This record gives sequence, structure tokens and C-alpha cells, in this order.
Amino acid sequence: MIVVSDAGPLIALAKINALDLLTNLYGKVYTSQSVYDETVTEGLTLGADDASELRLAYQRRLLEVASVDIRQAPTLNLPKLIHPGELDSILLALQLQANLLLIDDWDARQIAEANFRSLNANADVKGTLGIIVTACQNHILGLQRAIELLEAIKFRRDIWISAELCDRVIGTVRTMF
Repeated sequence: MIVVSDAGPLIALAKINALDLLTNLYGKVYTSQSVYDETVTEGLTLGADDASELRLAYQRRLLEVASVDIRQAPTLNLPKLIHPGELDSILLALQLQANLLLIDDWDARQIAEANFRSLNANADVKGTLGIIVTACQNHILGLQRAIELLEAIKFRRDIWISAELCDRVIGTVRTMF
């Protein structure tokens, strides 16, 4: 399985000490250079603890930077302005013919899904909360641990995932298992 990630899921999982879920679920995960710069280079400059954990994951080659070849990139339908890292992640997913793109931003997810459909790409899109649910479904996490991680995200002010969405996913997870 080929998986590409944007910065959001990497940062969120690193902040709640759950980056290992990516390895346990998917093995290696690819990112663009702009995602590396955002998560590691800028994170270290800001003194973010999660940046050190992410740098270590890159050093261990659990996360790997892949170059985005702009010359080979398809023209995307971009109805809204999105962050350069999100754009690079979408392009990299297309370039690598990824099975899965990990991305949290709602607008970027909608743009990715629409472009994947129009280009007949077989990539799915999932965010941080979906990663946790998938880990629970695959028995990598127990129900209680999954809920703890979702609660941790809910109460972190430095993770941009709404508390309401976390509550909905917690409710869903409780009924699933």
C-alpha cells in the first residue's frame, strides 16, 4: 500500500504520541519536501516537541520525502486556495499512484477527492481521526485507548480538529465496538 501524508495528521499524531499508528497500519509513509519543512524544519525552529519525534521518524525512514515532479503534474481543479503543503501532498499522491492520502483540512480533502475522481485515481482520503478508528478496527488499538487518543485531540488547543467532530467520532467508535 502506498500512503502519502500531509502535515496535519503527522503533527497531530506526534503531539499525542501516536505516530507509531502509521507504521503499524501502513508501513512507510511518503511526504513532500514542503511537508517535511513544515513539520520538522519549522517545528524545530519553533521549539515544538513533536518536530523532534517527526525528525526521528524521517531518520528511521518510517517517513520518507519523495520529490514532487511539477513537470509531470496534472492540472488540478482548485476552486479554493489551499496550503502549498496540501497541494504538494495531493500531487504526490497522484504521482505515486497512492492508495491513501492522509490529510485533515476539510477544503483540501474535498479538493483531493474531487480531483482523484476526475483523474480516475484510486486513492482514498483519510484524516487523523480516521487513522485512529482504522487502528481500532484492525485491533492495533483497543477501544479504550482509541477513545483516550480521540479525547487527547479534543482537548489540545494546538491540534486544529474540532471538539465536536471528536465527540461524534467517539460516539461512533463506542457503537462500533
